[in-house]
Amino acid sequence: MADNGNEAEEEMAQAIYIDRNVIVFLRRFRPLFATCQINLRINTDNDLILPLILDDIWPMFRKNIHAMELSAATFRHMRQFDPPILNSRCPSLGIVSFDAGNMFPEFPPADENAAASDGQAVAKWLFTARPDGVPKLFKSSLDKDYGNLASRIAAFKAAFFEASSAVNFIVVIRFPPSFATSVVPFVLTNVLTHEQLELKRINNDRRFLLIRCPIARDESKWTKWEKEAIDWEIYDQWNRINIEIHNVDDIGDWLVDEIPDPSDLLQQT
Repeated sequence: MADNGNEAEEEMAQAIYIDRNVIVFLRRFRPLFATCQINLRINTDNDLILPLILDDIWPMFRKNIHAMELSAATFRHMRQFDPPILNSRCPSLGIVSFDAGNMFPEFPPADENAAASDGQAVAKWLFTARPDGVPKLFKSSLDKDYGNLASRIAAFKAAFFEASSAVNFIVVIRFPPSFATSVVPFVLTNVLTHEQLELKRINNDRRFLLIRCPIARDESKWTKWEKEAIDWEIYDQWNRINIEIHNVDDIGDWLVDEIPDPSDLLQQT
């Protein structure tokens, strides 16, 4: 889902422990972060650790994050400290993948403020077109405890029929078995925006593609994008940063006293 001609691509960093030396080391790479697309995996929902990450590490590369994988719990905690975490903070973000928990776009899309739900914030990001015309990609897996799936799909349809402007995206969603067996694929059209919205099953399993694209689309491009969307995994990507820190013991003692106040993070630009 990206055209990255950087021949110097490589896995950049994996952080499972952070102290001041690690932060100084990462800052030396800021010029490199600014020249390539970053693929970020972040796995922590600790309310003490997240402010440190968002204050000291996040600003180094957030403007160049191309793809981000996280859990629903991590996303929820990140938004508590910085609600506009997707659109405003990550202007280059084209791929969002949730590897745990239940996450699905909710309607209506809402500006990324504290009053918006996590699902509304995801929908706002998904329905904001990329400037290069490449469809955004959203991936998630839902379990049996995630309710009202039929109504959520219906909300997608309603938003599509009510749309007056075009936007391209691909959603790869794994439904729980109890719901997947009852899903009926569909193809809808919007004559005003000259688009179609299609839901189709992938290889007879629980995964489905939900695609919004032009009616008169370039089949070779979209076939390629759909395959890339199905196959995309964060661990297959170059330029990957993996942050996996769960306990305060995983950060240097002298950093604990420097953990920023969450209200300060809300003032970041």
